Amino acid sequence: MNLRIVFYTSLLVISSCLRLHGQEQLGWINPLESEKENIVHGKAGSELVYFRLPDSLEKQVREPVWRLSRHSAGVKLRFRTNAKNIQVRYTVSGNRDMPHMPATGVSGLDLYTKKGTSDWTWVKGNYSFGDTISYGFQLIEEGRRDREFDLYLPLYNEVLFLEIGVAANATFELLPKDTAILPIVVYGTSIAQGACASRPGMAWTAILERAVNRPLINLGFSGNGQLEDPLIRYMASIESSMYVLDCLPNLVRDTFPEEEVKRRIHAAVMYLKSKQPDTPILLVDHAGYTDGLINQDRREAYEKRNQWSQEVYRELLTSGVSEVYYLEKDAIGLSMEGTVDGTHPSDLGMDQYARGYARLINDVLY
Repeated sequence: MNLRIVFYTSLLVISSCLRLHGQEQLGWINPLESEKENIVHGKAGSELVYFRLPDSLEKQVREPVWRLSRHSAGVKLRFRTNAKNIQVRYTVSGNRDMPHMPATGVSGLDLYTKKGTSDWTWVKGNYSFGDTISYGFQLIEEGRRDREFDLYLPLYNEVLFLEIGVAANATFELLPKDTAILPIVVYGTSIAQGACASRPGMAWTAILERAVNRPLINLGFSGNGQLEDPLIRYMASIESSMYVLDCLPNLVRDTFPEEEVKRRIHAAVMYLKSKQPDTPILLVDHAGYTDGLINQDRREAYEKRNQWSQEVYRELLTSGVSEVYYLEKDAIGLSMEGTVDGTHPSDLGMDQYARGYARLINDVLY
């Protein structure tokens, strides 16, 4: 009798633990096995992949650009559920973190929710990093109600496999892209890709997307945002509400002298205008290095590029090119405390970037 009591008591304890952790009753969904199209947001095209460039560009771009395009920066899943417990498990291809950027930014997820037309609210996740990375999100509120969620994928890693788990009796629906709302397409550097945000939702592109309530495609390539022809041609193939060219931070080396920097900026604008003449184009200053006051070489490097870029901008306006705009360094307002290493923004710097962008873009698009 005592053994029987112990046996049944053990079963009850195990059952309670399983229910507590959501393992017993969870149903798992692999979004890439969905029968719906256009359920992967933050990228062009309807393919069910988390990559940022199509296979057709593999032989056209340099190897580092292709490799970085496998990173899921700006890519996200949108879904509606009434589940109070949302679990995500996934694997990635590369290192989990970097010396100046935490694992939660390099390889982590970020979840935001809203009810109806309310503003987006961040949802805290409990995470575990191993061969399989897992996140658990708990929503504690009265009653069960449908909410929309945006799940941002890693900024600096390739997602190999991902599943979302919710209670078997919960509603769950993957939401497709609203193709009637044209995205903003950003072509940039490591800063645009998301270095060094602490989590994906704190990349300035993600903050901007929520601030202007418009989808965004992130074509930031760490160290490799160089206004190259294959990327400009690809941008032109994406019907967009605005093209953003923010590549000056990767054009500061001696291999990019004045003539070449100006040529690339001018050629990029003119090609985009030849294919999408009515789409606004935003040129952007180098936001500066926060150690510029004590490092003359670094200060002169970005000041020269900004001067060259602004000269091209004025030439474009003088020649009659319309719907071209400019975001200056001071309008971005990157502060001394806004970077982790003098170059890459912290969360504070990312917010400063996004606010500077949002002010101008709201004036242009609304």
